[in-house]
Amino acid sequence: MAYQIFETADGQRTALYAQGNSVFSCRLPFMRGAAPRELRTDYLAHLDAVLFRDSVCFVYENLGHQVIIDTLGDSPARILLADIPDGYRFESLRLAARENGLYLFYQICGKGEKAGLYVCMPYREEVWGTVLEGQEGNWMTEPVRTKEGTGLLCLDRRTGKLRLYDWNGDADFKERPLMEEAEHRRQTEALQASWKEEKAAWQEEKVGWQREKAAWQQEKEERLIQCRKEYESRVERLRAEYEGKLARCREGYELQLGQAKKQYDELARTAVKLQQVGRKWRDKYFGRIEEKA
Repeated sequence: MAYQIFETADGQRTALYAQGNSVFSCRLPFMRGAAPRELRTDYLAHLDAVLFRDSVCFVYENLGHQVIIDTLGDSPARILLADIPDGYRFESLRLAARENGLYLFYQICGKGEKAGLYVCMPYREEVWGTVLEGQEGNWMTEPVRTKEGTGLLCLDRRTGKLRLYDWNGDADFKERPLMEEAEHRRQTEALQASWKEEKAAWQEEKVGWQREKAAWQQEKEERLIQCRKEYESRVERLRAEYEGKLARCREGYELQLGQAKKQYDELARTAVKLQQVGRKWRDKYFGRIEEKA
């Protein structure tokens, strides 16, 4: 059960999917209590859908082996393809919108026969065409934009083989030859050789860069060593100058301290002498007073 999700111009998102023999749609985001809408009850296989003119169009094969196209609007379903012989079946139903037209690509396969790839326009009954015939494969189609205009890319799901067609008009397809295997191998080998040369040149440049980096690193280390030596020399010179100034200051302080001590000693001796003189005068003066008394 694969979902296809579409968003219309008004911002409404819708999911389309098949389960069992039914085709369902539901609005997104899915609300609690809401139930998917059952669109068809005769589904067999090959559901595909596309957004065309702001409406979701879908196509599928029903239980009666008919190809049905329908929309999510009120338009009635229509039978596009029917009445295929017994032993044949529809394959690879694919809707595509191009410019103002809606296209259906499909295959009709029979046992032991190579299936062709065909196209029709569901809303223009006169347009029918053939993309390829007589080619074995289960083809998946995809419109692509090229420099020359619109193209149709066809991929075989079984072998992975690709075919590219120029899409001219409504149902006019002309195959454009793709690069042959030998040419592809030659270009691949040329690209590999060019890549190896570029890699070798890059390796040489890398070695040169590493050599230059090593030289720059060595020069940087030498400059750092030189700067460290200059810094240590400058620090040593400043330390010597500071210690010299400190020694001179210490000598000056010691000299001043010695002079102060010398002056203090002289003052102390002078004080002692003054005390001695004072005692003499006291003894002499007070001694006379006592004798008179």
